[in-house]
Order: sequence, then C-alpha cells, then structure tokens
Amino acid sequence: MGPGPTVRKKPIIGLLQAAGVVVLMLLAFIYSRPPGVPDEASAAKDLAAAPGKSAPLVSVVRPSALPGQLAVTSTGSVAVRSYVTLTPQVSGRVVATSPALRSGGSFAAGETLVTLDQRDFILALAQVQADVTSAQASLQLSQAEASAAIANYQMLSPGKKTPPLVAKAPQIAQAKAQLQAAIARRDIQQVNLERSVFSLPFSGLVVESSADEGQMLSTGQSFGRVYALDAVEIVITLAPEELAKIAPAEGRVAMITADGLNFEGRIARVAAERDPRTRFSKVYLTASNSESLTPGTFVSVKLNGPAIENTFKLPESALQVGQSFWIVKDGAITGVDAIILGRSNGHYLVEAFDYGDGIVTGAVPGARDGLPIRLAETD
Repeated sequence: MGPGPTVRKKPIIGLLQAAGVVVLMLLAFIYSRPPGVPDEASAAKDLAAAPGKSAPLVSVVRPSALPGQLAVTSTGSVAVRSYVTLTPQVSGRVVATSPALRSGGSFAAGETLVTLDQRDFILALAQVQADVTSAQASLQLSQAEASAAIANYQMLSPGKKTPPLVAKAPQIAQAKAQLQAAIARRDIQQVNLERSVFSLPFSGLVVESSADEGQMLSTGQSFGRVYALDAVEIVITLAPEELAKIAPAEGRVAMITADGLNFEGRIARVAAERDPRTRFSKVYLTASNSESLTPGTFVSVKLNGPAIENTFKLPESALQVGQSFWIVKDGAITGVDAIILGRSNGHYLVEAFDYGDGIVTGAVPGARDGLPIRLAETD
C-alpha cells in the first residue's frame, strides 16, 4: 500500500497559541487597572453631575490694608569710640592718688585722680611773683623820672614838644615789656601748679593705671588709660538692602538686648564707607544706659523702619511657587504677582491689592489659572 494523506496539525496549533496570548494580554490589562477608577467618559459624566465635590478645598485669608513696618535685626558688640591716655603735663613725685584710679574704677568729671608734690611749683610761683613786683616798681620809677624830665623841659622850652629821649619813652617801653614778661612767667607757674593736681573734664572708667604714691612721673610719660562714659557705643553691620528698609537711618530708634537686659538706643551715624570684603556698612548706636555697658559685650539689635501705608501682612504659607499669590475669584483661582516689600516676624509685608474673595494659603494640588476650587470658610 502507498503512503496515506498528510495531516497538517502545526498551523492550527500555532493559531491557537497566538489566540491564547492575546486573551491573556487582554485579561492582564483589565485586571491591572486600579479598582474604582472610571474611564474618561465616566469621569466627565461624574464631574458634570457633581462639580463641587471634585474641586480642591482651599483656605483663604482676607487681610485689611493697614500701615506696616519692616523690621531689621542684627548683632554686634559694645565698643569705645576713643580711649584717653593719662599723661602728666608737668613732672613731679606722686603724693596722693584717688581710689578710683584702679582698673575698673569710675570717676566723675573734675575729680582729682593724682596729686604731685607741689612745693617746687609753689616756690617757683613765689619767685616769678617777686619778679612781677620788681618790674612794676621799675615801670613806676621810669614813669616818675619821665614826668620830672618833661616838667623841666617845658620850663626851659615852653610851648615846644618834649623829645622822646627827654620823656624817657624808651625806658618806659622797656619797663612795660619787662613787666609783661614777668606776668607771663607768673601765669606759666600758676598753670604748672594747677597741673600738679591731675583730673579729667569728663566722667569715665579706668581701663588701667600704674600711678601710685611715691612714684616719679615725668612730662609726657603715660601712666594709664581711661574712656569717657559718653564714648561707649554699639557697633553693628547691615547689608545695603537692610539699610534701605530703615532709611533714613540716622536717628532711628532701636531695641537693644545685652546680657539679658532690654533697653532703648538710637542710631548716631553710619560709616562713610563699606567694608571692602563684605560690602556691609558699620552702624553706630548710642544707648540710653551706656554707663552700664561693658566694652566687648555681645548685643542683638532690632530696628523698625518707617511706617508704610496700605500694606497686607500675609502668612508665609500664602506665598506660592514663583513668588506669587493665588487669589479666588468666581469660584476659581488666579495668580497675582504682588509687590513684596519684605519679610518680618514670620510674615510677608505686601503692597495692598484686590484679592477678590480671598488669598489662598497653602499649596493647591494641580494649581493653575482658572482651576475651580471650594472655599474653607476660615480667615
């Protein structure tokens, strides 16, 4: 018998396998979709049926336009404008010193700090006073002789002008000059006697002193260093933009904290040039209780700028990405690029603007211009 007919089974099996793969892919697609997620048609239908329930819920604030202030804070330290070196103007031995003439001691204006031995100065003053008396007598004698000589000349030559030599004019001029020189020497010795008692024309504190009884002080020899109470000041540094917030700076009132104590100060001046490295400016303040401040003390300073009319004080949560704000109008949000004047105490100070139904606080999911929202009635 010859071979029978050939049965083609392989194509049929391949078709069945391909169909099975397609079915499995369809089933995988169907079951991979999250449960409860409607298709686009169903979502559009639900949105049309209940739009209020699908819109994001947002909170808003409705601020009032009021005057505002920008605050600037900084840190610095207590400094002394200038120190005074204690230097005698006359030489002598110390016979007495004030108890205040010690490191940390305080003294009043005109208080005697050091007294030198005055005996030499008293004797020198007595000597020049005698010279003054002698010069006065010489002048009187010359003037008397001149009067007599003029009278004799007039008797011998009536009606004629008396010559200067006869009137002893040169002798009188010389006697007057000698008297003036003697008076000047007396005044110098009087000043030296006064300088033997050392004092200062201001109230201050002693930084250091080496003067003590028995010590010999020489003219120009330093024996200590002090500073005046009104020379104490506070120095802080501010950036240019910070200075702009409190302009004009001079005279601006400041609240100062030092060693846990709060007190008031005032800006006295701003440095004429900026620091070449930081580009900041030094600001110098005077304090109401400078006498109680110790140089080198760390301080913190708060400065309030001038009042600005028509501003909003907005929380930080109101500022959105891109330094803008969302406002609500007709049930939807709209972006506004308001003018931010500055940040102070955790709030933004913004120029007042029309905010419709409110200014949105916090992030809005999927935010865009015209996005419908629901309002949470809280201010």
